[in-house]
Amino acid sequence: MAFIRFPDDFLFGASSSAHQVEGNNVHNQWWDFEQRESAVKNGHKSGAACDHYNRFEEDFDMLHALKHQAHRLSFEWSRFFPESPKKLNHEAVEHYHRVVDKLILLGITPFVTTFHFSMPLWFAQMGGFEREENLRHYIAFVEFLAEEYKQVKFWNTINEPNIYASFAYLIAEYPPAKKNARLALTVLKNLLKAHGQAYRVIKEVQPDAQVGLVLHMPVFAPLRKGDVWHKFAARLADWMFNGIVLEALKTGNIRFPAGLFEHHDYLRNSNDFIGLNYYVRMFASPKHTVATALNMLDADHSAFVRTGNERLTQSGWATYPKGLYKCLKRLHNELGLPMYITENGIATDDDEWRSQFIRKHLKQVAKAHSKGMDVRGYFYWSNLDNFEWTYGFEPTFGLIAVDYENDFKRTIRQSAWDYAQIIVDRGFEEEEKQRVEEIQIEAASGEIIPQQAK
Repeated sequence: MAFIRFPDDFLFGASSSAHQVEGNNVHNQWWDFEQRESAVKNGHKSGAACDHYNRFEEDFDMLHALKHQAHRLSFEWSRFFPESPKKLNHEAVEHYHRVVDKLILLGITPFVTTFHFSMPLWFAQMGGFEREENLRHYIAFVEFLAEEYKQVKFWNTINEPNIYASFAYLIAEYPPAKKNARLALTVLKNLLKAHGQAYRVIKEVQPDAQVGLVLHMPVFAPLRKGDVWHKFAARLADWMFNGIVLEALKTGNIRFPAGLFEHHDYLRNSNDFIGLNYYVRMFASPKHTVATALNMLDADHSAFVRTGNERLTQSGWATYPKGLYKCLKRLHNELGLPMYITENGIATDDDEWRSQFIRKHLKQVAKAHSKGMDVRGYFYWSNLDNFEWTYGFEPTFGLIAVDYENDFKRTIRQSAWDYAQIIVDRGFEEEEKQRVEEIQIEAASGEIIPQQAK
């Protein structure tokens, strides 16, 4: 058996976001959106969520027991400025100091995200990121955070700008739930600008801080592998979802369809590292227009994430560990930056599957590292079961289960202990059975070409 090994300075941890775990974020646009009928699956509302706002010490003690070395979290903008950009809530300031100080006390490095899909309702009501003039409010918030929390050394600016722009303005699944392609492109452009400006502001305040955007990257593949039009459809979908953002970060060029083009030099060199969120592979065909390519998760998920009878998660996704390596290789080749896997997880009530998922994806991370790619950390999504946006509480991603009906009782799953053992050992033994199964899956999918067919 081969031993999959990670360097001593490689960071292992998990991720979360404020609105999904804290509870009672009553002043943001998501709370407002959840009050609409049928906005969230099964009529769920975030409510008290996991009550993490009150139980963060208990939750972080569990992460410490599970040997986590880093934790990605977000600061809830609407707690700091609940009513207006000029009225600061000092209780929130002190609360997040306690949060950060607790992590540091436990030897867990905080990675703080400044925008993870939730914004103050007052900001949303003035148009949010639809209007470029509103960016000044976000930048002022980021500058405040950098000044106030100088003990934070790792900052994520914008979480998944491509997901937010498409889910809020094409699929209309996230607030403000508008179907408007022009606005989707405008919001994506403004989020990229917001990132570039936020990077400069943080670096002015904290020159030694490490700052990076977090990109959600699906792997797009043709539904019919040998069909030239299916290949074109996959490339088009990939360019729209991944390529636009990567080009902007690499060159400063924001290039949209129909010849729309802007150049902003401050976008170049606006990352000390890049965060990668990886979950799924998607298949494209000519029948999918550009809008559908960005709208893939709005329909029957299985039509876009599997070609046969692959097992689906509670989110309706088929797992594809090899895609993580492909994404890391692409980011390495295109951006040449240090990389952290800032989210990678599985929604399932089969905890053994979760353990296997982690091992199979970490194998791909180790492969990337062995090929000279600068991968510095892995954050499983998520440490807790939580409010999964419009999926509600149904998907269970957590290393730690939350019993919402029994005073939010936490139960550490076996997969969390398995992950802890990997952290302690700085790796794991790859079982021969797993290697054979992966080869069989690759052969069945056509990714291994038979010798006689070459």
